[in-house]
Amino acid sequence: MFRENVKGPWGRMHDLDLEIDLNSMDETGLPWAFVDEAKDPSLLVPGSWLMVGEGEVRAVAQVVDCDGTIVHVRPLLDSVEKHLDLLARSPRLAG
Repeated sequence: MFRENVKGPWGRMHDLDLEIDLNSMDETGLPWAFVDEAKDPSLLVPGSWLMVGEGEVRAVAQVVDCDGTIVHVRPLLDSVEKHLDLLARSPRLAG
């Protein structure tokens, strides 16, 4: 289940790294989005963890592949809060 109205530590919505309709599966069986929907396309590296979703829906997802035009992700079905440690270890917060 994907979570709605997920608030961060300061009571605001978690910022999205990639806007994606999590029901937009193609022949791979994975949700996909156009690379230009990413907040920072350099984050779209296979194996990296992102905050994804659209509207008030949020999920933590792992980038599966990115061909420069389309990115596929594998969302985790548990709560976002349960997986914030994955985001902390991802290059998205480095630097």
